[in-house]
Amino acid sequence: MVHTIHIAWRVSRSQAGMTLRDFLRVEKQVSRKLLAEVKYEGGGLRVNSKAVDVRARIAEADLVEVTFPPEEASSNIVPVKAPLEVIYEDEHVLLIEKPAGLAVLPMSDRQKPSLAGAVLAYYQESGWPGTVHIVTRLDRDTTGLVLIAKHRYAHSILTAAQQSGSIHRMYEAVVRGSFSWESVSVFAPIGRRAGSIVEQEVSSSGKCAVTHVTCLSRSPFESRLAVQLETGRTHQIRVHLAWLGFPLSGESLYASADRRPVHALQARMIAFPHPYTNQMLTFEAKRKLI
Repeated sequence: MVHTIHIAWRVSRSQAGMTLRDFLRVEKQVSRKLLAEVKYEGGGLRVNSKAVDVRARIAEADLVEVTFPPEEASSNIVPVKAPLEVIYEDEHVLLIEKPAGLAVLPMSDRQKPSLAGAVLAYYQESGWPGTVHIVTRLDRDTTGLVLIAKHRYAHSILTAAQQSGSIHRMYEAVVRGSFSWESVSVFAPIGRRAGSIVEQEVSSSGKCAVTHVTCLSRSPFESRLAVQLETGRTHQIRVHLAWLGFPLSGESLYASADRRPVHALQARMIAFPHPYTNQMLTFEAKRKLI
């Protein structure tokens, strides 16, 4: 199915006199690649409803409209109807609270349910003209908030925000044992474990990984932690906590399995700059971890 997305901005006094190229590239952070796609792959540019090119000069109060090229869903994503817990949605972003046991992206068996497949089915049912752009990913058994961009421009803006550290996430974890610190920061590089395509480990040859941990409560058997990531390595929280000697309750990859069926980790809070308004938005998961 072929779709198009339209976005419009009103030119302010300080932006008057700019070329359309500078307005889009500098003021609205439209990437060079995306602007080329608009030009060559079926998009369009208009000022006050008149078709123009990027050399056009804009004036105060002009309405700049961008039509992005048609989006086609990846053939790897099979739409599957499944319940979605929508925390927030507008024309630019979708925030979902993901349950445990659901992969964010399709696995080798594309017919198995995934969050991406459920979102694509949701888009098709509601008539939204777009494909699925995942911004923040979670492991299959990690619960909590997943941020999704609803079009390619929002995706590029949010990806840049993530790379610059402007997207903030707080995780909640329950670990085995009485945690030894009130707060601790872990600076320990992580890389793939030799001989495994899944497991990661703390390794001097790995990539820089920084995790900040605060103890919320503890008992002799379990502790509840708040965790923030400074970097985003695969399985970072699970690896660092296990390396400290406090694996997640329910962890089975980096510790021996215990009584819980899945590991106790939740993406509890997220704060991000809205890709269209730049307003900072903050949301918290509705469900408790355990």
